[in-house]
Amino acid sequence: MSMTLDDNLWKTLQGGYKIDYDALLPLRRLEETGKKEEIKKIFEELWNELHHQGDVGLASYLALPQLVRISKSKGLFDWNVLGLCSVIEQ
Repeated sequence: MSMTLDDNLWKTLQGGYKIDYDALLPLRRLEETGKKEEIKKIFEELWNELHHQGDVGLASYLALPQLVRISKSKGLFDWNVLGLCSVIEQ
């Protein structure tokens, strides 16, 4: 299952804390920014919200294809992409 960043379902999905987390907002910011400091802050948020002490939610899994797509289109080869994807998939 893959969703676009236009889907309202994002607001209803749970992240790593098992509460609703709208991953749409940081994913859109990541897609739009080119500033390294902003990208760093976005990844900090995604790490904190999509993964918590081994727990993940549906938002975590559905964010991965978007994270890969955005990173690939921007040529963003950041360890955070591989690390976050690996941790969520485990």
